[in-house]
Amino acid sequence: MTTRLADRAAHLVVRWVRCYTRQLPVAVAERRLDEIRCDLHDHLAYEQARGARDGRIALSVLSRMARGLPADAIWRGRIRPWTGDIVKSFAAVLAAGLALAAVGVLAILYGSGDDSPGLVLIGVLLIVGAFAIGVRTGHRRGQGVSRRRNAEHS
Repeated sequence: MTTRLADRAAHLVVRWVRCYTRQLPVAVAERRLDEIRCDLHDHLAYEQARGARDGRIALSVLSRMARGLPADAIWRGRIRPWTGDIVKSFAAVLAAGLALAAVGVLAILYGSGDDSPGLVLIGVLLIVGAFAIGVRTGHRRGQGVSRRRNAEHS
């Protein structure tokens, strides 16, 4: 029987899959969603069989989601390249950064509660990584805008 936190984490993963498969052919999107749901079911069953606590299971699901974000974006790009404006791509990077930071905060909370310095370190690294992604994205966006402005004024 799954627990409340683990169910919420699995629901978040399903929502993420629905987000990045949006505007794909229905059959492709459903196949990917079914694949991820089966994987989630196996993951939850394995963790529960090991006797892992609810918080640990949720953290492992969210961690796995965060680590898989780049692979999901690459998969999506291979199926149908991304189209849209800068705001949509910035929103996608922002969502990925926030997800990474959230998993980092959870890792710190659970690591400090269980006296696990390694888990706390992983949490700090995830938060720093999310911050670096945000700074790099903002810097790149700024360069693109200034190049366009310079081209317009020439």
